[in-house]
Amino acid sequence: MDESVSWMMAELRENSKQIFRSPMRAGYKCAKLVFWRLPPSLRQALHGPRHRFVRILRNIPTTRRWFRIARPPGELTWAQFSNQVLSRRADFEGVFVQELAIDWAAPLYQRPQHIATALGRKGYLVIYRTVNWGSDDIDGFREVAKNVWITNCKEVNRIEGVVRSVYSTAFQNTPEKILANGKRGVLVYEYIDHIDPEISGDDKNIARLIALRDFSFSGGTDFIVASARKLYKEAVEAVGKDRVIFVPNGVDTEHYRASKHLDTLLPSDLIAFRTRYKTVVGYFGALAPWLWYEVIADLASARPDLGFIFIGPDYYGGAQKLPAADNVIYLGIVDYKILPAYAMQFDICFIPFKPGEIAKTTSPLKLFEYFALEKPVVVSSEMLECVFYPEVFRGDSADSFSEAIDRAISVKDDLDFKKRLAVLADQNNWDNRVRQIERLFVVANRQSIVS
Repeated sequence: MDESVSWMMAELRENSKQIFRSPMRAGYKCAKLVFWRLPPSLRQALHGPRHRFVRILRNIPTTRRWFRIARPPGELTWAQFSNQVLSRRADFEGVFVQELAIDWAAPLYQRPQHIATALGRKGYLVIYRTVNWGSDDIDGFREVAKNVWITNCKEVNRIEGVVRSVYSTAFQNTPEKILANGKRGVLVYEYIDHIDPEISGDDKNIARLIALRDFSFSGGTDFIVASARKLYKEAVEAVGKDRVIFVPNGVDTEHYRASKHLDTLLPSDLIAFRTRYKTVVGYFGALAPWLWYEVIADLASARPDLGFIFIGPDYYGGAQKLPAADNVIYLGIVDYKILPAYAMQFDICFIPFKPGEIAKTTSPLKLFEYFALEKPVVVSSEMLECVFYPEVFRGDSADSFSEAIDRAISVKDDLDFKKRLAVLADQNNWDNRVRQIERLFVVANRQSIVS
C-alpha cells in the first residue's frame, strides 16, 4: 500500500473511534483528512467552496450537549473541577486564566497554547477558555497538558486572585465582558499584532479590537505584554515602562529536537518532491494575505533549481496565490505533533512577508522553530524582529532573496553556524519566555494579601 494511503487509513481509523462520542467533530475531521489527500489539481478547484464552508462552521459555536452520549473519561464538571483541582490551588504557583483567544486544537499551534503549557510545566494551574468554535470539543474541563485545563464553563468567572490574559487579536472580548465580574486579579493585555484588515477581519471586528486596545492603553488593564519591539515602544508611550513587559515569541526546543521525528512516516508526494531537488526552501505557517506572493512567484520562476515547499492552513485563498510551478508544492495543514519531521526536509527556511506594518511588528514563532532545527533562515528585510539577529539572511526583491538564499546555502552545513542557531533557540525557548510573565503572579499575590 502507498505510504500516504496507509497513513490516511490509520488516521481515519483513529477518527472513527470518536464518532459515537462526538459525531460532528469526527465527521469534520474525516472530511478534512480526505480533502488534503486529494490530487493537487482537484484540491485547488475545491479551495473556494471549502473556504466558505469552514467560515460558516467557525461562526457556529458547538455545545456537544445535543449529541453527546456520555462524558468522556477525564472530563470534569465544574463541581468536580472545583473539588478535585481548584481545592488544591495552594499546591500551585498561581492560577492563570487564558481568556478567549483561539481554539486549543486550532490548525496552528500558537503563542497562547505555548505559554499555557510552559506555565503548566512550571507548576501553575492554567485554565484555557474556549467556546468550541470549530476545532475544540469540550463540555466541562479536560486536562490537555500538565496542569493545563481547557474549558467552556462560564463558572470560571467566579475564580478570584488569578492572572487573566486577553489577546489583542481576540475580537470576542470587549471591555464590558472583561469587567463584567470585576478584574478578579491581575488583568493582562497581550499586544501581539498590529491591528490591520489583513489580520483582524472586517470593520466590525477591527472596531472591537481598537476598543480593546484603547481600553488597555488608557489603563483598563494592569499590564501590557508586547511581542515585538515596535509594539513595546507603542505600549510604553501609552502607559509607561513599569506596566509593559517585552515577551517575544519562542520555541519548544525539546519538541523540535525529538528523535522520534526521524521515524515519522512522510507522504509520498513530499518524498518524491524532495528527491527532485538538491536544495529545498521551506515555509510553514498560515498561507495568508501578508505573504509576498508576487515575489514568491518571481523567485520560483527565476530559480527552477530550487524546490519550494509550503505547509499550513489556507487563509482567505492564500494557497491559490502560490505559483502553479513544477518546483512549488503545497502540502496543506500538518499536525504540530509531526511538523518537525516535515520541516527537517528543508535545507533553507523562508519567511516571505510582504513589506508593511504586519512585517514590522510580527514576532514569528517559526523563526525560533527554524533555529531549533538549525536551518538557515531567509526573511523579508522589513521583518524587524527577525533581522534583529545577524544570523538571519534577508531580501527585499526576488533578486535579493535569490542572493540571500545562496548565502544561506553556503553555511547550511557549517557546524559553527548551526551551533549558533541552536544557542539562539535555547535562549528563546518558551520556558525562558514565561519567566517574564511570572512577574505578574508576584503582583497577583500582593493584591491577594492586601485584600
